[in-house]
Amino acid sequence: MIPISAAPSPHAPASPGYSAGARRLHWLVAAIVLAQFVVTMLMPEFHRETPPDPLITLHFSLGLLVLLLMSWRLAARLRRPVPLDMPASPPWERRAARATHIAFYLALLLAPWLGWAAASAHAVPVTFFGIVPLPDLAAAKSGWAFKAGDLHALMMWTLLGLVALHATGALVHHFVRHDGVLQRMLPRAGKPR
Repeated sequence: MIPISAAPSPHAPASPGYSAGARRLHWLVAAIVLAQFVVTMLMPEFHRETPPDPLITLHFSLGLLVLLLMSWRLAARLRRPVPLDMPASPPWERRAARATHIAFYLALLLAPWLGWAAASAHAVPVTFFGIVPLPDLAAAKSGWAFKAGDLHALMMWTLLGLVALHATGALVHHFVRHDGVLQRMLPRAGKPR
């Protein structure tokens, strides 16, 4: 299990906010993931030996960028854990927040590898923004890598659901509970509390 944070005790002081760097990284990854969904909808159908296409190259590159940024984010998060919830949140909500965040990390760290393996199985070269060619992760026509591609697609639809759940939770905290959870991640939230 990824140690995202320890649950605060009911008598703990108010949980600290995220650093300015963590907030910027959160919103940068969110913007790239949004761009990735748009690119995915616009790119041509992906099949064996699909000829290089700017949108497919952009899709691969954005996926690799997400992998790099999420790896950096996870390392930073392990160095400086931040409680995900407010001490007054009910236990079911704290569990849901932790499960959602772990699912985000898993999806955003594993999906790029799965997509890369699928591209290798389809004999489609993967490059980072068309400049840096990357090695194949699987042999052409590799059965496990084709399945990795299916899992990649499933994870991305799951990610879309997680984004909706995460955004809904943040808006409920902001507009219904008025408890400051959303402000901890807003870009101009100021110094951590």
